[in-house]
Amino acid sequence: MHPLSHLLIMVRAVTMAVLLFPCSLLAQGDQGTIVIEISGLKSSDGQVGLLLFSKEDGFPMDHTQAVKSVFARINQKACRVTLEHIPYGVYAVSVFHDENGDGQLHKNIFGKPREGIGASENPPIRFGPPKFEEARFTLDSNKKRLAITMQYL
Repeated sequence: MHPLSHLLIMVRAVTMAVLLFPCSLLAQGDQGTIVIEISGLKSSDGQVGLLLFSKEDGFPMDHTQAVKSVFARINQKACRVTLEHIPYGVYAVSVFHDENGDGQLHKNIFGKPREGIGASENPPIRFGPPKFEEARFTLDSNKKRLAITMQYL
């Protein structure tokens, strides 16, 4: 067999592996940092609650299903959260403006949030909370930056 034929076979094999198994090419143990910039807060009162999910179970508000749960201070109607040592993978972030600092998202009698909410990829929030698929992103490098704009319904 001609030496170029061997090379062509190897290139095809690698290409198929990339197409069929992209996640397996991420080295095990690779981790990155997610920097989330949250804007559009109507005040600097309270804090921002942030949940990081690696699957749709519990998204967007079940903190028991979240990979990370963080409360962060608000500064001049904006907030920045840095999550370090996050394994490479697919995630979604949900946030809420906890205006009174009690650690809970307050809703009216119809279940509509009375405090600001948001999610990664900034999906529109119309008739219910966003879906994991609408907010998902891939962490596959040392640093991933997200910009989330708070929405008040």
